[in-house]
Amino acid sequence: MNHQIHDVRQSDAWAEYLTEIGWKTVTTSFGVKIFFRPSIFGSLVKIQRTTPLNEEHIKEIEETCLSKRAMFIKIEPGYGQDIGILENMGYKTSLFPMVPATTIFIDLTLSEGELWNNVSKSGKYSIKRAEREGAKVEVYTNPGDKEFDIYYAILKETGTLKKFYVPPIKQLKKMRKSFGDKGHLAIVYEKDGSPAGAKYFIGSEDNALYVNGGTSGQGRNTKAGYALLWKSILFLKNAGYNLLDLEGKDDPRFPSFTKNWEGFSYFKEKFGGEEIEFPYPHVKYYSPIIKSMVALTGMDI
Repeated sequence: MNHQIHDVRQSDAWAEYLTEIGWKTVTTSFGVKIFFRPSIFGSLVKIQRTTPLNEEHIKEIEETCLSKRAMFIKIEPGYGQDIGILENMGYKTSLFPMVPATTIFIDLTLSEGELWNNVSKSGKYSIKRAEREGAKVEVYTNPGDKEFDIYYAILKETGTLKKFYVPPIKQLKKMRKSFGDKGHLAIVYEKDGSPAGAKYFIGSEDNALYVNGGTSGQGRNTKAGYALLWKSILFLKNAGYNLLDLEGKDDPRFPSFTKNWEGFSYFKEKFGGEEIEFPYPHVKYYSPIIKSMVALTGMDI
């Protein structure tokens, strides 16, 4: 990966969103955001997709977290992290990621022709077929309630069918508010005007992240989803983003976490891109209660 990765989960807008849903934020002197949620037993801490950390960085992180009564520190490292540094400072591998540890990056600095050439043969066929059948994609920046309600209805229907968790609409609307003009909702409509699918994206600096989406019952009988992602890629490119993170694919390192991901991973792979494997999460325990639980159960956090 040749591009610098400014992960959305380290952005000011993401921090604002997490504040809206009950987390607190501390920003270190080197710019990494630490998110914590206080409880009577101590604070829950999550630190995700950082730039590469050195020993001095980790020392500052630990001092900050301990001042907030952290029960443990869990770091989900960003791309290029030297894991030896974490291990030398007492961090252990965790088999429970909170964010996808393998994903696909689409290089949006490529020309439209180069992006098209990276799409698989079957992917190209599906996009063209959807267009022949009259599929039309609209992208709404900082979408209004009407479009957001369409998206949520499709997302909820898909979540029920595929058995994945869908956040409450109030929570997603807080994300929409926090990201403002860096939030982009793509909806594909059938020839008759009925919505067939939707995808929501958020951005930070020059990187965009796919949040979630779905396909309607009618849309699952068509190729509209292919046109939806293809047109979304072109929109995000033209909006000035350099990189699109498709947010997750199946990962044999975490079979229970990604066990139902084969279908959408296969779909994403049809658009080319580069598979990126992030390091394992690493955790360090401080709470005696948590240490005892881990020792008794043999399960980490």
